[in-house]
Amino acid sequence: MNLRLWALALACISGIGGAAAQLQASRQADFIVAVVNSEPITNSEVRAQVQRVSAQITQQGQKLPSPEELRRDALERLINERAQLQMARETGIRVDDAAVDQAEQMVASQSQIDVAELRKRVVKEGTDLATFRTQLRERVLISRLHERDIESRVRVTDQDID
Repeated sequence: MNLRLWALALACISGIGGAAAQLQASRQADFIVAVVNSEPITNSEVRAQVQRVSAQITQQGQKLPSPEELRRDALERLINERAQLQMARETGIRVDDAAVDQAEQMVASQSQIDVAELRKRVVKEGTDLATFRTQLRERVLISRLHERDIESRVRVTDQDID
């Protein structure tokens, strides 16, 4: 596993705080805002993504962009993510439970806590463990897709080494 995978996993956990916003948003009317190869993206998914990104930006002490920009960026990110997940699955990339366990361990390690404490925090912030592990699995899946695509394009010759 590489550092990019762990960065993606950390980004995944940092988005946990939006779960309360997701619950509130789910009470509002929901509708499809985009379709990626016949798979819908709903308004509530976009709102949840906006909440996660807003929380991350705020934690970093940066100024929040306009709501329209946040929403546009969130939708674009969801579309790209959904397309990448579909491509990874179509090309046969799989992520077993051991890889998810390893990603979970790395997130805990990066947070300087053990897995049990990580799980407590995840639940405390309103995300069930199954959802958290699904998010980790998706991050690993996308990371493997990127690694496969990059490795197939990188060619190092003897001349490059000299």
